[in-house]
Amino acid sequence: MPMTNAIIILTTCGSEETALTIAAAVVDQGFAACVNILPAIKSYYYYKGGTHLDEEVMLLIKTTRNHFATVSQVITELHTYEVPEILTLPVEACSDGYLDWIEHSVSREA
Repeated sequence: MPMTNAIIILTTCGSEETALTIAAAVVDQGFAACVNILPAIKSYYYYKGGTHLDEEVMLLIKTTRNHFATVSQVITELHTYEVPEILTLPVEACSDGYLDWIEHSVSREA
């Protein structure tokens, strides 16, 4: 089965305000079809010489491969972190209707 053109971009934010700002920017401008906002996750990580445990908000951004660079740029511009997490997961399979919806949503005039 060939991989779809759809991707999910993951990023975490330090606040719901930042998460909502990023979500609105990418959807309202037509760069993403949908953003799920998962509040109150805990992240344990190593950074600048030490380990940290912080509460964050995760975004699951549904878009297409050709919008990755633009979404990544928006995240970088609006994010409060020095090094924001920007990871992409390919969507190997997807229902035809949902895939059509993603494709249509990101090809509209903003």
